[in-house]
Amino acid sequence: MSLRETYESKIQAQLNDLKLEIADLRTKADKLEANLQLEYYTRIDELHLKFEIANQRFEQLKQTSDEKWEEIKIEFEIIWDTLRELIKSATSP
Repeated sequence: MSLRETYESKIQAQLNDLKLEIADLRTKADKLEANLQLEYYTRIDELHLKFEIANQRFEQLKQTSDEKWEEIKIEFEIIWDTLRELIKSATSP
């Protein structure tokens, strides 16, 4: 397996995990009191939007040529880092 394939496989697994984590957050938010739900749903919606952006950029990364791959990878990693920070803040008390 090439470095590119290994990287893409790792990211795909992390995206799958993150999608499940966002779904879990929504399930937890559903059980909160009404006054807390709005705040959590707002954060979850932001997470979902960033997740979709990251997922689209990842799909672009997978389909890009070898010449442009590093450039798109850097762009993806910026989005990915932002998404990971958002998930940390959403899961912290």
